[in-house]
Amino acid sequence: MFSMVIAPMIMFACAYYPGSALSSFPILQYAVLINPLVYASEGLRGSLAPQFPHIDTLVVIGALVVIDAGLLYLGLKKFHQKAVS
Repeated sequence: MFSMVIAPMIMFACAYYPGSALSSFPILQYAVLINPLVYASEGLRGSLAPQFPHIDTLVVIGALVVIDAGLLYLGLKKFHQKAVS
C-alpha cells in the first residue's frame, strides 16, 4: 500500500519542494492540487519557513476543510450503506 499509494502522493505533494517549482509544468502544477498532502505540506512550509514561497494560509485551511468535509460525507454515506443493509 505504501509503495503504490502513499509514496506517489508524497512525491507529488510538494513536500520536498515548493509548489512554485512546478511553474515550468503548468498542467502538473494544477493537477497536484487534488492531493490533500499538498495543502498540508504547504501549510507547514508557510508556518515554519514563511520566507519561502507557499500557498496562502487561508487557501490551505479552506481546502483542507473542504476535502475533510467531502471525505467525511463519503465515509459516513458508505458506513450507513453497510451498517443498515
